[in-house]
Amino acid sequence: MNRIPYRIIYVLILFLLLPAGVSALVTYNGGQVTIDTPVADDVFASGGTVDINAPISSLIAAGGTININAPVQGDVIVAGGQVNANSNISGKLVAAGGNVVLSGDVGTNVVITGGTVEIRQEATIDRDALLSGGTVTNAGTVKGNLTVRAQTFTNTGTAGHLDVQMSESQREFSRIFSIFGAIFTIGMFILGLILIKLVPRGFLVVEGEVRQSAILKTIAGFFAIIISFFILVLLSISLVLLPFALICWMIFFIALILSTLFVALALGRLIARWTKWETANVWMMFLLGFIVLNLLFLIPVAGSIILVISVSLGFASFFHAMYVNWKVLTGESTPPPPPSPTTS
Repeated sequence: MNRIPYRIIYVLILFLLLPAGVSALVTYNGGQVTIDTPVADDVFASGGTVDINAPISSLIAAGGTININAPVQGDVIVAGGQVNANSNISGKLVAAGGNVVLSGDVGTNVVITGGTVEIRQEATIDRDALLSGGTVTNAGTVKGNLTVRAQTFTNTGTAGHLDVQMSESQREFSRIFSIFGAIFTIGMFILGLILIKLVPRGFLVVEGEVRQSAILKTIAGFFAIIISFFILVLLSISLVLLPFALICWMIFFIALILSTLFVALALGRLIARWTKWETANVWMMFLLGFIVLNLLFLIPVAGSIILVISVSLGFASFFHAMYVNWKVLTGESTPPPPPSPTTS
């Protein structure tokens, strides 16, 4: 049974739940369908936008946007890009759409599938609910069983019994992402060691910039990344400037990728000073800072903020070091002696 695709199950349920009085239909169609007067029969509607603004007996509808703003005495079966069930439904609700929002009460069962499915706080489902989607949110009340099949699920509401299962694609993606993340982290550490070995002077110069005016450089780096991105996009549009834009894109991404490596060494040096760990070995301080910094990145929410700060600080330090040492880089003057590994 578990091997049967859920979309097939939903189609079967849809046909099984068709209202018994389907022979007595009032049909509406068009680009804009609006029902402003009560309808005592079952309603079939299709259109770009379908608005139900008056009470009806039951509803079968398909459209781009479907808004149920008035009570429905029977069942509701709808499919659309955007489905908003804002009023009470006495019978069942079967809905499929890109984005499905339920704000009203439902008298019996609910079956919803969509890209985004949201059950709001004011909604109450008297029996069971089966929700399937990429992102599912429940803030309402489900008196029976709440079954969820989703990639992400947020639950601040209540249910008689909750059954949640993450989709296999999401689990596989999470595994692949974790493996890729571990490989990328190891690769970044090796890259840092190679740079310290091959270009120690340049690496230490940029790391020295990280330790000077860190707050100012972090703010400047944050806005510099955003502004640089839009400027590079504009340069890339022109075929004449495209070769120059490609070189600039390369420098831009190199600065982004290397930014946290400079911050890692600066952090390791700072920790070594705090702990009074005296060492002249640069790679050991880099190892210490790299481990601590990547552990900080794993903290929920705060880790993302620390990552943004680190990238912004390293990005600004990289380009400020290039600006200050431009004559050295172009060979117009002799380079100054390299900074001492233990200089604070």
